Formats: sequence, C-alpha cells, structure tokens
Amino acid sequence: MIEGVEHLPETIVRDVMVPRTDTVCVEDISPIDEILETLVDSGHSRIPVYSGTIDNIVGILYAKDVLAALVKKKPLEVKSLMRLPYFVPETKRIDTLLKEFKRRHVHIAIAVDEYGGTAGIISLEDIIEEIVGEIQDEFDEEADQIVPIGKNRWSCDARIHLEDLNDAIGAELPYEEYDSLAGYVFDLFERIPSKGEQVTVGDLQFTVEEMEGHRLTKICIEKLDMSQEDSPFTPMHVS
Repeated sequence: MIEGVEHLPETIVRDVMVPRTDTVCVEDISPIDEILETLVDSGHSRIPVYSGTIDNIVGILYAKDVLAALVKKKPLEVKSLMRLPYFVPETKRIDTLLKEFKRRHVHIAIAVDEYGGTAGIISLEDIIEEIVGEIQDEFDEEADQIVPIGKNRWSCDARIHLEDLNDAIGAELPYEEYDSLAGYVFDLFERIPSKGEQVTVGDLQFTVEEMEGHRLTKICIEKLDMSQEDSPFTPMHVS
C-alpha cells in the first residue's frame, strides 16, 4: 500500500483509466427500458451519457437517481436525470485528481485526449486500486488474464500488460513500446486481423481467439519448437 501511495505522483490518468473501447455508455435518446437494462447488466453505479457520438459526453447518469425517480414515480427522462460531467485531460496526475474528486464531491471523470475526444473514464475506485491493489466488488467477475490450455500454450486477455505477460510465460516482448498484448499484436498484423488469424515472431505464435467488433479481446499464445522452424525471426501471417 505504501508503494502505491509513493508512485501516485508518477501516474497519470491514461495509465489507470478504463479506455473508451471498454466504457459502458448510454445515449441521451435511449429508451428508459434500455437504460435500465444497461445499468443492471453492467452493475455500474454511474454511466456516461453521450449525444450522437461517444466523443460528445453530455452527462453522467447515477443509478441511485434513476432508482429514486422510479420509487417516486417521476418521469424517467435521461436528460433530466443526468448530472453534469467532469472532464480531465488524460495526462493529468492522479494524485492531483484524487484531491479534486474530494473537493468537488464527485467519483467519476471523463478523460479527454489532446484532440478533445473521449479517451476513457476514471473513477475514484480506479485511483484507490492503484494504492491498495485491485478491489473486487460484488459486480466484478473473477477472470484470469492468462489461462494455460496445453503445453507451452496460453489463452490470454488481450488487455494484459506485456511486462506481466513476460513474467508469466518467460517471454521477452517489448513492454516499453506497447501498453498491452492487443496493441502489440495489432502492430504485428499492420491491419485489423480476423478471428483465427495467426502471426509468428521468434518462437511465439499469436492466434486471434476472440474479437468484439474491431477490438481484440482474447489471444492464444503458443511457444513453438524452434528446431523445426526455418526462419524464426521473420513475422509470418497465416489465415
């Protein structure tokens, strides 16, 4: 915990935020049934509201406000229930943001990139997890980021940090150049791959296991027997 507090000044919002691709949002014109379903399915107590595009966040919808409106039988209109969003640059230090959360009495902020687009969201819980380690609440699902599926084969969450992956499987992937396994594999393909496609670098073969839209979600890694490879250091794409 002490180590977590000490490194806070070195950590910025981009390092701990939930990226936009993983952000659960609702549109300001969504029907209330859809809103309620999203709140229940996600388990989140606060959800960003956008208008037209996720780059145009116009509010934050609190589950407790929706519940209060239901109990009091008030009109369930997203625009009237949502609260004003709090925007911060993705380069903001989280120790400073922690103080601002306390001063403003808010628990969530929208992180924006240098172009003003939505980069992700960051909550008070995200910052606390940086200090004390990951918090598992009743809505979180336990899931191993690396699951052995055979000899020298692993099924991996594409969001895993390369440094953690290196430690787990004894690899030497360039963790200083890429934040995640997904980013590294995307760069190897130099395009958006399809499910089942493979690329080989050195003694590691990467297979796209699962995708959500254009986003990689699960990747199979296999450590090959290099004694049978002719050109082990040339990336190879196989459909």
